[in-house]
Amino acid sequence: MWTPERLVDVSLFVSERDVEPVTVALMREAVLHPNVHESEHWTPAARWAELSEVYRGLLARVEKVADALKVDADEAPADRSSPRPKRDRPALESDVLRLETRVGGWRDDLASAERDLRELEAAVRQVRLLAPLGAPVDELRSLRFHHLSIGTLPNENVERVAAALFQVAFVLIPLQRDADRTLIAAATAREDGHVLDRALRSAFFEPVALPAQASGAPDEAIATLERMEADARDRLAALQEQGEALREEVGAHVARTLRDVRTHLQLCDTIRHFPFQDGVYVIGGYMPAARLEEIDALLRESAEGRLVIEALPPSPGSSRSAVPSLVRTPRWLRPFDILVHTYGVTGYDELNPTLIVAVVFTLMFGMMFGDLGHGAILTAIGVALAWRGLSAGTVLATAGVASMGFGALYGVAFGSEVFHALWLQPLHSIFELLIAAVVAGVVILNVGMVLNLVSARRAHDPMRFWLDKSGVLGLALYWTLLGGGLAVFQGWLPAGVWLLVLLPLAALTMFREPIEERLRGRRAHWTGNLVGGFFELFETVIGYFSNSLSFVRMGAFAVAHEGLSAMVLSYAGGAGGWAILLFGTVFIVGFEGMIVGIQSLRLSYYEFFGRFFQGRGTRFRPLAFAGGTDV
Repeated sequence: MWTPERLVDVSLFVSERDVEPVTVALMREAVLHPNVHESEHWTPAARWAELSEVYRGLLARVEKVADALKVDADEAPADRSSPRPKRDRPALESDVLRLETRVGGWRDDLASAERDLRELEAAVRQVRLLAPLGAPVDELRSLRFHHLSIGTLPNENVERVAAALFQVAFVLIPLQRDADRTLIAAATAREDGHVLDRALRSAFFEPVALPAQASGAPDEAIATLERMEADARDRLAALQEQGEALREEVGAHVARTLRDVRTHLQLCDTIRHFPFQDGVYVIGGYMPAARLEEIDALLRESAEGRLVIEALPPSPGSSRSAVPSLVRTPRWLRPFDILVHTYGVTGYDELNPTLIVAVVFTLMFGMMFGDLGHGAILTAIGVALAWRGLSAGTVLATAGVASMGFGALYGVAFGSEVFHALWLQPLHSIFELLIAAVVAGVVILNVGMVLNLVSARRAHDPMRFWLDKSGVLGLALYWTLLGGGLAVFQGWLPAGVWLLVLLPLAALTMFREPIEERLRGRRAHWTGNLVGGFFELFETVIGYFSNSLSFVRMGAFAVAHEGLSAMVLSYAGGAGGWAILLFGTVFIVGFEGMIVGIQSLRLSYYEFFGRFFQGRGTRFRPLAFAGGTDV
């Protein structure tokens, strides 16, 4: 829970005949994060790329059948048989062809019926638009001496088109006007038809086609088309019933074939990336060290002993940044993963901050939003969301409980003092609460620095451990400034002694970069770092004070929350009190609660996380079959 699981760098040397069962075992167990390295002599085998394309084509074909019958691969029962893409190819090709033959005719008839129905529905709509003309549709379609265009124009463009056609003889009749468009019939001599069409196109004309199925007067054409539309609906319904029967007959076979083709394609796509030479494949990657012996035995059984496994711990140094991190967060803590993942991914040598940030975020939220009543509302909302399966509901409910806890310490419910405060009453102890918030911030900052020391130690990074702003040097400078300055202010420590400690620490901070270069065995630029080092020292000192004082907002928000709640209560005592109380409570819980949540995240990310958590890791993504490990 506190650190990513220890991994080993594994290289498997597998023969051509055993690469399929070994890869299937790895994908079922989902334990190997691939780390493929090609070289001049070790390159992927081209035949697996070709086989992948074959299965990709099969998948496209069987998916068409499955889509027509509305069948999904999840409907197929789990199957623990071992897929073999080379061996199973003829059987799967035969299955897909048989299903296409069985379903293809019905699928084509269904598509044709749906297309016919759509065309008839469009034809009815089009003829209804032509009804104001009163002319037989077939006559409009077969004019010999005139060019006729029927369609809609934007209302404001009707007169513009008429003005643009002054060069030719034309007729433009508005038939029907809607809110933004007008149905028109425009006619001219056949030889001037191109002029009319060009003017209409420039005015955003949308033509209404004369349907081929329509003939006779508009009323007669509409009646005929509606009868044809009813027949088409009946035909479509009959085909859909036939499809249900077909689904009952071959649906299970389709689901099983779809699942098998997908599985074989995933297997081919995986093997095609393995480096290959002289009949041997190399499967490389990272695996949990705790499962190495178990997986070793499983793979040797799959390959009947024809297998070589090399397992080494990840090499130290910069290459460890490429090592993925496998973080196993307890189920009860997983909802808080979102707070970490929003910031970054835990690195292999970093601490998993989920529990720490859950505690810090919750306590900061509770302090700023402390109220028994409002906290109870947040808790109820969070529980309801969590009951619906939303992980954010657990975070919200926990923040609500923290708010209730601080509400008890403040003795406040819905902005009213319901009993004597167990700790501080925000409106009556403003200064004390602000000081408490800063003290809490100092504690949080120092926890972050200590965690940075632990992370630097785990990462074997001595420079970060000793010279980082949040390392030993930074921690010493912070407490010399804060603790020593307070001791001098109180008269407990002579100023000379304080400066005797402070100045060397300031000098080390100022020349941290050249010192680090020197310790790494590289040339150090002492004089060239004077200006940059001074500003770095200045930024560091200012940062320590601003970071510490930044937490004063926790006390300020606690005071503002109670003040706003008290104001709502005071206005609720007059006319319309219940409405004011309801609206005010919704505003406080919703809007102010959101602001407090944002401030809690800001303090967690920028003042706390930045001390020890880089979040530049790579998530552990093992080879696995999509949708689970059972195939």
